[in-house]
Amino acid sequence: MKLGERDTWNVNLNPHDTCKDKPCYAEGCCYNFKACRLFPSVQKSWIHNFKHYMENPVEFFDDIIQKIKQAKKPPVWFRWQAAGEIPDQAYFEGMKRVARALPQVKFLAFTKQYHLKLHRIPENLQVVISAWPGIEIPRRLRRRFPVAWMFDGREKRRTRTLAKCSGHCPTCRACWSLSRTKRDVAFIKH
Repeated sequence: MKLGERDTWNVNLNPHDTCKDKPCYAEGCCYNFKACRLFPSVQKSWIHNFKHYMENPVEFFDDIIQKIKQAKKPPVWFRWQAAGEIPDQAYFEGMKRVARALPQVKFLAFTKQYHLKLHRIPENLQVVISAWPGIEIPRRLRRRFPVAWMFDGREKRRTRTLAKCSGHCPTCRACWSLSRTKRDVAFIKH
């Protein structure tokens, strides 16, 4: 519901499979742990998505393209990984392939995978670097991409003007255009 039930689609992967090396996971602060506890069917779906990707990456992304193309009311907005993380470079290449196949859809992805080669990104795919207190973001990424800062009262690293997350994407949509507006975004830890 936070993303917008009808015009925003998303795909998620299980954080237990994709985020184990991330500090938010290790510190027990992953926002998605609560969803896994409260809604076992949600976690089951995320596990299924990860397994489907690992078993047949090409089919995984083809399925996303086909679902969107065949929808009676295709999405305007699409969020990658509201739960979980981009597992590897091949997954990111698949995300780009989906964006190129669907230029009418605006895609959004947040990532702490600082090692990814984030090149030749389609215009309709907004990549935002996720920050976490105590982790240094490589300078090459800070210059090229907007940053989503998790504020817990300690964060002092930001440099650009901030869009504040309202927590309700359908009325805001700021994150989908951060590169164009030259802004970062702030998320308050909750």
